[in-house]
Amino acid sequence: MNRWLIYLMTSYGASFFISSSGFAQQQPVLIDTAYMECTYKTSYYLDTIKFEKGIMMGGEFILLVGPKTSKYYEKVTDKYERIQSDPEIKAAYNKEMELVFEKARANGGFLEKPILSRVDALVIYTNYPEGKRTVQDAAFLDYYIYEDDLEPQQWTMVPDSVKTILDYSCRKAVCTYRGRAYEAWYCPDIPVSLGPWKFSGLPGLIMSVRDTKGHYTFDILGLEKSNNPIEYIEYITRKYTRTDRITFLRNHAKSAQIGIVKYLQANAPASTTNNSGTNDNGLTSQFVGGTAKYDLLERDYKKIDKPKGFNKDDM
Repeated sequence: MNRWLIYLMTSYGASFFISSSGFAQQQPVLIDTAYMECTYKTSYYLDTIKFEKGIMMGGEFILLVGPKTSKYYEKVTDKYERIQSDPEIKAAYNKEMELVFEKARANGGFLEKPILSRVDALVIYTNYPEGKRTVQDAAFLDYYIYEDDLEPQQWTMVPDSVKTILDYSCRKAVCTYRGRAYEAWYCPDIPVSLGPWKFSGLPGLIMSVRDTKGHYTFDILGLEKSNNPIEYIEYITRKYTRTDRITFLRNHAKSAQIGIVKYLQANAPASTTNNSGTNDNGLTSQFVGGTAKYDLLERDYKKIDKPKGFNKDDM
């Protein structure tokens, strides 16, 4: 998840994101057609150690539900990638945003139009390939693809629990999953055994989920009928590495532990860091932060042999 990009997009403008990379985009593969579309607001704290005073981040995710598969992805990021895929649209967008930033500089920094960027690289394809889940995600600027199983959470129903969400009567269920305890509200009147992120297995659409510590929340904003295509796509500009889930989680946790500045210094070309401690974009730890103190959504990677130098107390 590229959490630090939110700072970049407000500081350096659209040209930082919609750049002329020269790479081509892989053609999307039609894998299903959706009959329902749900929008979820996801929220998480950058600091889950002292989260009471921490900064909450998040995005709006779309869940496309089809007869055979489903796709879960971040809304703004999807728009960004679609612009990237068409050189003419990308050029027109860059020109438009140059005018937006020119006006913003003249009126005290107010942007008349939101900036598109990679807010969150996470994309989840459920039952693709059949019987598996394909996940695309990122640790800062490193992009990964891995397969996950389709085992649903083992839910326990909470009797006599009723809550209204979007005018639907919902029931409560609880579970533990990969190192966290969750509370969820689902709607029995919507016969879809899916929900946000990797949640599934309840007798109705999952409308709201949060872990019991309050670090991560998923709340539905709306749902509607749909006939949109469900497409599988990989973007060449992301330079994916294929891996397994535990290896990805370890890389993600380690990159968060050392912080974005050290991560960029360790992984970027030598020319991108100068003697003043900043990179060529002028980013320093003063703005981007040193070490992130958040724990991952999935925590079961800690149960397996940890890489050398990994300190669980820093998570």
